[in-house]
Amino acid sequence: MMRAILCCFCLLLANTTFAELVRYPAIAHTEDPRSVFPLALLELALAQSPRPYQLQSSAERMSKSRSMVFLKEQTELDVLWTMTSVERELDLRPIRIPIFRGLSGYRIMLIRADQQAKFAADAPETAIRRLVYAQGHDWVDAKVLQLNGFSVLGAAGYDNLFSMLEKGRVDGVPRNALEIADEALLLAPRNIVTEQHWVLHYPTASYFFVNSANEQLAKDIEDGLRKIIADGTFEQLFQQFFAGHLAELKLQQRQIIRLKNPLLPAQTPIKDARLWYYPQ
Repeated sequence: MMRAILCCFCLLLANTTFAELVRYPAIAHTEDPRSVFPLALLELALAQSPRPYQLQSSAERMSKSRSMVFLKEQTELDVLWTMTSVERELDLRPIRIPIFRGLSGYRIMLIRADQQAKFAADAPETAIRRLVYAQGHDWVDAKVLQLNGFSVLGAAGYDNLFSMLEKGRVDGVPRNALEIADEALLLAPRNIVTEQHWVLHYPTASYFFVNSANEQLAKDIEDGLRKIIADGTFEQLFQQFFAGHLAELKLQQRQIIRLKNPLLPAQTPIKDARLWYYPQ
């Protein structure tokens, strides 16, 4: 699989004289699957196009808000990937194929090590719902939890989430299934651990976005993604990056609390089962 990815990358970089430049935001961490996977996926998708493309990273890392401004103005970027929202789909053109197959919609709690009994496997779901959780005060995730009736305390900064947990102000901090393993390692010295029995789930999607006027690039990305979904390459790449991580999380063994996401754009392809991850 890695050889196939490298071959696609070489094809994209070949004959750069005639290739169309596709600029993307510099990835945050070259060793982080969450950063590398979307780029590998984009490379594979564009390699399916009869038009040659050359991918080029921005010179510097940039915030998500800044990158969206650049893409909207089509000044320094041609594509980016981020979680969708109604507002973002109005400002930019989404390619409505969820990059992470909706995996970021699975939320596992970080808790204090001495509080696992509150989250017993045989506890009623209503008891888990009555607990108090921390989220960033301006996060979409906080709004989704609140709209589903959860008690949420907003934190002004990332580390404040875990300070609130340490001080007993909240019972848990729900985290993205793609993020929690690395965070738990860093937080272990603070007596914060991964909760073992429960997972919250609500539908959400991260997409590739292009400028609203860039119909051709959007079409080529979407056509390429659909080709690699059909031939199984998308699934192979997804498993290559995340199979080990998913095995550790054991989502299929957890009690799932299913939530609604009223903030999800109506055009999200929820009913296309090929596009989403389902714990087996």
